[in-house]
Amino acid sequence: MAPDSPPARPVKTAVIVDGYSTGTFLPPAFARLGIDVVHVHSTAEPMSTMLQPDLGAYREHFHCPDEEAFERTVEALAALGPVAVLAGQEPGVPLADALSERLGLASNGTALSAARRDKYEMIEALRRAGVRCADQYKSPDPQALADWAERAGSYPVVVKPLSSASTDHVYRCHDAAEVLAAARAVLGSTDIFDRPNTEALVQSFLEGTEYIVDTVGVDGERYVCGVWEYEKRLLPGGKNVYDLDVLLEPDAAPVPELIAYVDTVLEALGIRHGPAHAEVIMTPEGPALVEIGARLNGNMNPGFHDLCLGANQADLTALAYARPWEFTNRYAGLVYTPRAAAAVHSTRTELDGVVTAVDQDAVDRIAALPSVHLVGVKLSPGKRISPTADLLTSPMRIFLTAPDLATVHADRDTIQTLKDEVYVVTTEDRRPSVLLLGTDKYVMQACVRDGVDAVVVWGAAGYDHGLAEVPEELRVLLVDDHKSPETILMALHRAGLGDHRFDAVLTSDEWALVTAGVLATQLGCRALDPVTAVYFRDKSLQKRKVAEAGVPTARVTVVDDVHDVSDVPWEYDRAVLKPVAGAATARTAVVDGPEALQALSRRYRADHTAQRTFVLEEYVGGDEWIADGFLHDGELRFLAVGRYGAPCLTMIDEQTPLWMRHFDPKDETWAYDLAEPVVRRCLEALGLRDGVFHMELFHDPQTGRLTFSECAARRGGALIHEQVQAKFGIHLGEAALRCAIGRDPGADVEHRPELFGTSYLKGRAGTLLSCPAPAELRALPGVEFARVEFPAGGTFLGDIDNTNHRMGQVLVSASTEEELEERFAAVRAWFDERLVVAPQGVTGRELRAWNREQRPEADFRDTLWQ
Repeated sequence: MAPDSPPARPVKTAVIVDGYSTGTFLPPAFARLGIDVVHVHSTAEPMSTMLQPDLGAYREHFHCPDEEAFERTVEALAALGPVAVLAGQEPGVPLADALSERLGLASNGTALSAARRDKYEMIEALRRAGVRCADQYKSPDPQALADWAERAGSYPVVVKPLSSASTDHVYRCHDAAEVLAAARAVLGSTDIFDRPNTEALVQSFLEGTEYIVDTVGVDGERYVCGVWEYEKRLLPGGKNVYDLDVLLEPDAAPVPELIAYVDTVLEALGIRHGPAHAEVIMTPEGPALVEIGARLNGNMNPGFHDLCLGANQADLTALAYARPWEFTNRYAGLVYTPRAAAAVHSTRTELDGVVTAVDQDAVDRIAALPSVHLVGVKLSPGKRISPTADLLTSPMRIFLTAPDLATVHADRDTIQTLKDEVYVVTTEDRRPSVLLLGTDKYVMQACVRDGVDAVVVWGAAGYDHGLAEVPEELRVLLVDDHKSPETILMALHRAGLGDHRFDAVLTSDEWALVTAGVLATQLGCRALDPVTAVYFRDKSLQKRKVAEAGVPTARVTVVDDVHDVSDVPWEYDRAVLKPVAGAATARTAVVDGPEALQALSRRYRADHTAQRTFVLEEYVGGDEWIADGFLHDGELRFLAVGRYGAPCLTMIDEQTPLWMRHFDPKDETWAYDLAEPVVRRCLEALGLRDGVFHMELFHDPQTGRLTFSECAARRGGALIHEQVQAKFGIHLGEAALRCAIGRDPGADVEHRPELFGTSYLKGRAGTLLSCPAPAELRALPGVEFARVEFPAGGTFLGDIDNTNHRMGQVLVSASTEEELEERFAAVRAWFDERLVVAPQGVTGRELRAWNREQRPEADFRDTLWQ
């Protein structure tokens, strides 16, 4: 049967991917042409760092974060019969290319999608096309980037992320040290689209004035929407920041040359459809691209551009996709005609604090200036305002247009007297605040003493252990796992600390080192960057970096799965097997051949070990040395060199208690002369510039050669802190805290001539009933400090299988090493004699007999009723 009425005419639809920032202007632009819009997120969750899309402007919403979702999204969009798919903002470009290509719509295609997002690929595409461009190099390794800059031999250079925007983490560097620091900053951060920077880019510096060239195209026929010149201002620290984007006349030099150059860029990068926003520097040799985005200008405002240009990039983009024939007839091949002078002003500030209010009267006074079209106030009450360092930290964006440029500049000067009245800011002195992962008692002590607020993240295992005590002045967050970023972030938000301004994330826990770097990136504060932290955790990467710096170290073979070593080549006479990211020599063993390796593999498989990635290291003999100290701003400020009484593995093999001491820098200068240059080279190779460290080296007494073993970016375990403080008067906890928050840690050494050494108190197998208290141990000759760590009632295992296996520790002083060892032996024997340990693995009869020996005066026999 025929329908009673004709079907409704279907509404045309456009698809916008990631409609953030100025992408919010696209839905109304399409609406003015009678076209509905739907939105596609390229991520599972919205990008929180950007101005969000107006979701009410879209008829439907889709999420397409992966390949599986891509097929579902294509099917859903095909059913809508869209007229266009385009990116609303930078991160949506690759997905918009892929969807438009798959749906057979006007598309820039996927062949060059990477070159339209990745700045390295972008410049390489220009180079292949013979278009003038910068020299460049990319790497995940800060040292490799610095080495390239040195080889290039021409400073300054620019270091930046591969796929960010808005001058995010863009650094101008004048030497290799600045390149290293900048690369670490990039690699330790996420870009403004919430994506981690896994590589950084270094480029030759393009000397000259920078310009904007905005276009919209249909099938390679483009219209130039505007050309703007950047006017920059010098900050007190010497960095240039954007001040004004000034609209240029289309026939003024060098506009025609810039436009001709951008045409070659568009062709080289395959940008044939839709908008483009190019930044170009006019060098002495001619124009050269900084970068280009296949999206709207981030400073575009439709009403402002209509006023000064007679058209705007958002409406032109909608027209290009919805009515390409009309766009071609009206705009193809043409260039804008200005209607008025215009500029966009990004204000700067020296204010530092929290915004408590926005003074609307001050905003109105700025808005009343003759050329001011719109005042963009970026910060709301509760947000942090900081001294301007880049475009992202500019607190206001102001659009100005007038019949002449002199009026624009005059109003810009007036704005400088009014801008800091807009925000009401709390400027009282603020105590530094750190997020402390784990309960390092000496760092916590330093927080209290130095007036630093701390939130202590206390994991369940550490809390249950019960030995640590957190000062009442510090705030505690109890979490399941203090090594899990997810667990910590959830706890911070539950506690109302999600937006708290931390100055640093700090940890002394080997296992939380990378977590600290990852969290600091999210929280926007200081910490060891995650990539550097990885070098200090992964034994294979660590040795590779040190070896590349020319320091002797053991050869390494990575064992991907210790449960199956059938494909692991045996290349050593003797080797050491250990976890790739372990600590305290746990699961570390000497292996003498393939059969021993297979045996260990079978044992670990039977034990269902959670750690599966191991390393097989060439065995290095000799004395085992230690190096403890700290750096500040790349300078080695304190170094203490010492040695173990016997190598750690020897101690485990022989089941003897570990002991160590530091060399005297006056009487044993030879050790410092030998170790210091090696320590410096290792730390530089690993990228540590601020913080404490604990390094282990092997010393060949016959040749004096030092071989690198491993290094931790935290203070040493055992009683290293106490030993260093007793011998040198240096508080490593305070040094770690001050380095973390950017303060000078100082290095006032108070040298004591005695020898100081640490010894473990071994204990015996069984259930500990009682042992001497620390105060009793401190009463013994030479004992400076004692720590009993094993609780009464706990079951102590007899076999030593790692360097944390102990009941307690003592710090002992003596005048000679012989006397030191004698005192160690005496203390251990005295402690052992007074241990009361119930034996394990015995019958009840044997246990009762043991009890009668312990308490001969008591009668525990089963007696009869009298």
